[in-house]
Formats: sequence, C-alpha cells, structure tokens
Amino acid sequence: MFKKTGLLAAFGIGYVLGARAGRERYDTIAAKAQQLWHDPRVQETAHRARVVAEERTESVRHTIQDKMPGDTPSSSASTSTPQTTPSAPRPHTTTDPVTDMPRGWES
Repeated sequence: MFKKTGLLAAFGIGYVLGARAGRERYDTIAAKAQQLWHDPRVQETAHRARVVAEERTESVRHTIQDKMPGDTPSSSASTSTPQTTPSAPRPHTTTDPVTDMPRGWES
C-alpha cells in the first residue's frame, strides 16, 4: 500500500512542479535543443553516422545475398524479375480462421 501511495504522491508533486514551470520552461528547453542540433559539430557527427550506417547496410545486404541458396549473384539480383509459383488452392471453409466464427455472420 505504501508503494502505491508513494507513487501517487510523487506523481502529484511532479505534476504540480511541471505545471508551475509551464510553457516558458518548455520553450527554453526546445530552443536549447534546436541550438544543439544546429551546432556544426553535431551535424558533422550525424553525417558521419549516416555514412557509416549506409556502408554497413550495403555490406550486410551483399553478405545476405551471397549466402542465399539458389539466388543469382548480387550484381544481377537487382535487375532480375521475381518468379512466383502458383499456390495450391485453399480448401473451402465455413468458418473464419481468425475468429472461428461462421462465415456470413457479419451480414
């Protein structure tokens, strides 16, 4: 019981203090965040992170394509058209497989 009471008290205190700070404090925090984001050092770091992520993604894509059995080499994989095989006909069911309700009950 004490845990629940303590949690409610902490929530109430946080709410009151947050309401007192109000919109001015939010605007101050948002302005600081924008200023930080537009800092050239942050932008350079974000750019390097994007380049590294793109390189790693490309490397992983090639590795996966090379390990796929029966696939064409990765150089021609992007130009080939996918081949589909016809699926077997599904048996006629009278119930919805998700809800197990008889079909036609919605009307």
